[in-house]
Amino acid sequence: MVIFQVVGAAVEFGMAQLVQTELGFAGLVLLTLALVGVRAGHPRLAGWAAFLFVLLTLQLQT
Repeated sequence: MVIFQVVGAAVEFGMAQLVQTELGFAGLVLLTLALVGVRAGHPRLAGWAAFLFVLLTLQLQT
């Protein structure tokens, strides 16, 4: 059980570092909001944060 939590924390840390380097602070904030929404069980918060995260990603690709 502890191993799964350590692996999960490592994955979240790696993903946050990647998002911050590619999308900056705004991407990191949106990723954090999406993760908090999922963990807290608030689908509207997670949905909006994920939607804005995708829009930010698409904007930076063009």
